[in-house]
Amino acid sequence: MRHITTRLLTGTALMALASVPAFAQEVFPDPAPGADVVVIDQVILGNVFADMNVVIADTEPNASASAIATGNISTAESIDNDIDFDGVQQQDGTVSASTSLTGGSVYGGGNGASSETTAYGNSATTSTSNGSTFHYVTQTSNNDVSADSTTNLLVVDGVSANTTAAANVSQHHNVNGENRGFQTQTGNANVSATTTGTFDTVTDFAALGSVATGNSHLATGSTTTSYTGAVQTMADGTSVSAQADATVAYANNVAASASAAGNSTEVDNEWGFATLGRDGSEVFQYNGAAVDADSAVTLTNWTGPSGSTSYGVGNSALISNIGSDTGLYAVQNNQGQVSATASFNGGVSPDGSVGYASATAIGNAATAALCRTCGPDTTLYGSTQQRNDGNIVASGTVNSGLGGYASGAANAIGNSSTYQSTAANQ
Repeated sequence: MRHITTRLLTGTALMALASVPAFAQEVFPDPAPGADVVVIDQVILGNVFADMNVVIADTEPNASASAIATGNISTAESIDNDIDFDGVQQQDGTVSASTSLTGGSVYGGGNGASSETTAYGNSATTSTSNGSTFHYVTQTSNNDVSADSTTNLLVVDGVSANTTAAANVSQHHNVNGENRGFQTQTGNANVSATTTGTFDTVTDFAALGSVATGNSHLATGSTTTSYTGAVQTMADGTSVSAQADATVAYANNVAASASAAGNSTEVDNEWGFATLGRDGSEVFQYNGAAVDADSAVTLTNWTGPSGSTSYGVGNSALISNIGSDTGLYAVQNNQGQVSATASFNGGVSPDGSVGYASATAIGNAATAALCRTCGPDTTLYGSTQQRNDGNIVASGTVNSGLGGYASGAANAIGNSSTYQSTAANQ
């Protein structure tokens, strides 16, 4: 039998949440004798930088820019067999990615203008089908991770910009088998994602988004039994920030979104027992980072619904499942300030469109959702322990100008815990 033992709390963190058990322990069965075995040990000491600049001299039907920077990356995939993945990753140099798409106009080709900008300190992914996934990862990010995207054009029919940054990323996937994973993720530096778009005219749509996460984990399964555990820590004094700004003179359907999280763990499963954490081996999340999500949309003349959304959370634990028993056991401690700010400023709207701004800030969020389709006797169970000592601030501003409608919402929540079990027709 495999034993995984991880110390959760020491020093001031233990004092902050003294009722948390000192250790999290998992006992997993051994992989099959013929399993594919992968052992990874990666350390990056130097800086990693990816930069792409695209300049439109006059007019083009399509244009795109992409930049991906990763300190350490490892991927293991198997088919019709067990896979046993053990990975250790440490990022000591800075990691940054940037794109720019500037110049004239992009329209008439159907695909418009787009950019993808991604920066990860450490990334590990494991998957298999018709077998068992064993995914054990230890990731440490000791230096800043940033992604930045700038789009500055005259006329575009459609434009999208997606900017993503994370200190540590761990994912494990399974189809028709078992999905067993345990990750220890530590972030000791800052994470930022910034998207900026400036246009004279947008005739179809503009969608700009930034996502920044300290520690990120995702497990997915279909016809899969899933056991997942995680210890995620963002150190005191660090920061996680996401910013998205759009400025357009003549606009149609413009949206900007910013999402920032200190720690995030998610299980998305169907047709099999699934649990995120277990009794006595709870998922543990500690966030000491200042978390900030900021989005803004400024339009001089606009049609079509347009606006900005911001979402900030210190710790997030989410599990969703269809048709089988589901559990969530989580211990969450947020010590950092969480801020979400959204704004919309519109001039004239000839068709009376809606301008909106929505901001949500949460210290700790734990959510378990079970759909009992084809499983009327299935059960949802678990426990959540949450402590929030940081300030939680959500704010928004809406100015719809002349002829437009205004819609705004701001929600600030210290701790949120939701367990929901529904039938298919509910």
